[in-house]
Amino acid sequence: MVKKYQNNLLRFFIYISLLLAMVSILANTFKSNTPSLKKSLVNSTINYKDEDNLVNVNYPRLKNNKIDKIISNYIYDYVRKFRLLKEKNKKLTINYEIYHINNYINIVFLIDNNYDKIKFKNFIFNTSTNSLSYITNLFDKKFLERSINEIVYYKYSQKIYDSIKNSNINNHTYLINDDKIDVYFCDINFKDIDYIPHITILLNEKTVKFQNNHYKYNKYIAFTFDDGPTKYTSELLKTIEVNNSSATFFMIGNRMKYNYDVVKEVYNSSSEIGSHTYSHKSLANLSKKELEKEINSVQIIYNEITNDYIKYLRPPYGIYNDKVTSLDYSLILWNIDTKDWLNKNPVKIYNYVIKNACDGCIVLMHDTNFETIEAIRKIIPSLNELGYNVVSISKLIETKKYELKNGQAIRQIK
Repeated sequence: MVKKYQNNLLRFFIYISLLLAMVSILANTFKSNTPSLKKSLVNSTINYKDEDNLVNVNYPRLKNNKIDKIISNYIYDYVRKFRLLKEKNKKLTINYEIYHINNYINIVFLIDNNYDKIKFKNFIFNTSTNSLSYITNLFDKKFLERSINEIVYYKYSQKIYDSIKNSNINNHTYLINDDKIDVYFCDINFKDIDYIPHITILLNEKTVKFQNNHYKYNKYIAFTFDDGPTKYTSELLKTIEVNNSSATFFMIGNRMKYNYDVVKEVYNSSSEIGSHTYSHKSLANLSKKELEKEINSVQIIYNEITNDYIKYLRPPYGIYNDKVTSLDYSLILWNIDTKDWLNKNPVKIYNYVIKNACDGCIVLMHDTNFETIEAIRKIIPSLNELGYNVVSISKLIETKKYELKNGQAIRQIK
């Protein structure tokens, strides 16, 4: 009995010893794959001030000649070019962040410079070989190209898409975290825009609709689209989603009943659906019975698809009378009419919206032609840069804390 107990005890100690040995091996392996820079990292600074320049720069030294030379050459060259600019009262601040990815480190410089669009610059180093590396050393090139091209296609205009698609992905700026990659296209000269396009790739996600919010909004503008659903609605919706925006789609009943899937897609997104009547007739000219049929038919179809009810009504042509206001709906009109159904010119649509945009505005467009989608891919990023958040009617009402009543017709929410 004692011998049996001793044997069991011996086996127990052997098991524990092997377990501890395995833990030690794994710990050492993990440690070697995730290099610690705390001991070798030294922070260096450049501080300079005169009547035209204020420079505050922080950059790392890793006690590695090859890596330190690449970093210092970049920093010194950037500061030198900045000081040579002829503008007065220039301010430059550079800080940095370091990300670990297996045997690689990604050093990202955060640049605050009021004379340069570029706000980020990164360097990827292989700590095993102490050499400069590229994003394609960390991630599969085809995966990156596919992800970048898909997101850019929906988020930006055709011209920007073509420029990025034809570029070298190793030249972009990457901020790499455990669950996402932020990509800034600092290496491409976009002559027609005054901002740096950027996207977010969520790792382990197959959809492009989730994006990081890179903007601080202080103004809100509602986008609305009439006369759908059409063959363009889904693509327009993806463009809105990938730009962290939302909209209100005022749909026609006799199109909804043949496009159940599109209605569901919009309903399940961050956007929303309003009624644009069943057959787009001028409501003021209808009898009470005809008016109720135009309105109620849409509600029935919408309820069949979503098991929900519509709360907003946009009367066709913006025409309404007392019979319409007596209905159990809020009437949503507009104060910016792009006339995109007539112009079908992305540049004209873009210029008109940017010129007339205002906080609380309601913009009228249509999801009936591709030119509107191309315009939207230019408009939303530009409005974001101007501090606007593009939202649905409900989001605008919520943000402005506006009390909307049934029968009330609104063109703008201040």
